[in-house]
Amino acid sequence: MNAGRHGCWFCVKSRPRQESVAARNLASLGGVEVLMPRVRRRRLGHDGPKHVVEPLFPGYLFARYEPEESHGPVRSTRGVLHVVSKAGKAVEVEDSVIAELRNLGPDATLTLEDPRPKVGRRVRIIRGVFEGGEGEVLRLASPQRRVAILMTLLGSDQPVELSLDDVESLPDET
Repeated sequence: MNAGRHGCWFCVKSRPRQESVAARNLASLGGVEVLMPRVRRRRLGHDGPKHVVEPLFPGYLFARYEPEESHGPVRSTRGVLHVVSKAGKAVEVEDSVIAELRNLGPDATLTLEDPRPKVGRRVRIIRGVFEGGEGEVLRLASPQRRVAILMTLLGSDQPVELSLDDVESLPDET
């Protein structure tokens, strides 16, 4: 399949919330290359929004190694639960899949945009009574996931409060 002088890529299942432990320990083994794709996103915590980096595939990472030489040590590495297999044989991961993951950047990290509209930006209403309408964001009410929008209704500007799930940001006008 994709075997070469550097081995094949395999998907490794880590112990719960131990992807980093497994990645670090696998990397310390001789002849094992590790790829742990991650996602950087903004998350709303009890103390406000913060940026977090977490595994793109929780509980999984990828390791390239020669199966004849390193399969046993990989399986018994601290943080590793098992190598993903089918009918008792470890399943190889195509090089093209790994190449796509590496296209995320040097540390294989996908950065997600903040999906919430910004104050002053134009939005389109995508469901509800005002579906298809557009307006300008006046304010966001984060805990309730609401947004106040200034819309022109019956010839005058009126503020309307909607769920964040009912609107989408419009592209910047340039």
